[in-house]
Amino acid sequence: MHTRPPSSDGDDPAGLTRRQWLQSALAATAASLVGSVTLYAVAQAPGEPLDAFMGLSQALTARPVLDRAVGARLLAALQKASAAASDFAAQLRPLAQSLAAGTLSEPQQKTALRILEAWYTGVVDGTVVTYEQALMYGVVSDILVIRTYCPNQPGFWAEPPVEKQR
Repeated sequence: MHTRPPSSDGDDPAGLTRRQWLQSALAATAASLVGSVTLYAVAQAPGEPLDAFMGLSQALTARPVLDRAVGARLLAALQKASAAASDFAAQLRPLAQSLAAGTLSEPQQKTALRILEAWYTGVVDGTVVTYEQALMYGVVSDILVIRTYCPNQPGFWAEPPVEKQR
């Protein structure tokens, strides 16, 4: 029996596309955060957009501590990249409320993914906001060194690697 793989255009009723699966996974992750005190506090308390952004970022990244200075730069870049800066800031509290309830709409999922992308890559719309403090490097920090310059002479990569003795 031959089964057709799911199409990428979303017209296949037999299966989910990768995008739909990722969106569902994000919604499931968000639903697991229903009891999050941080999200509840962000959703309820009035305050500065940076406070809301930081609380939301902590919930989305599942990291209790994030660099506030980096957060301020990321928020500024996300606001600048948004059609209306005030519109992005206004989305933060409703996003936190929906995330706490586990009911994200498609636009809210996109906003949440933009925030995650900004934190993990350190880039917003092609502009590097942070390099060394991008969260993607923390995942491999026990193995990789963050390079900011060539660690050797030009063409060093052409030589066979030297094996370390253990």
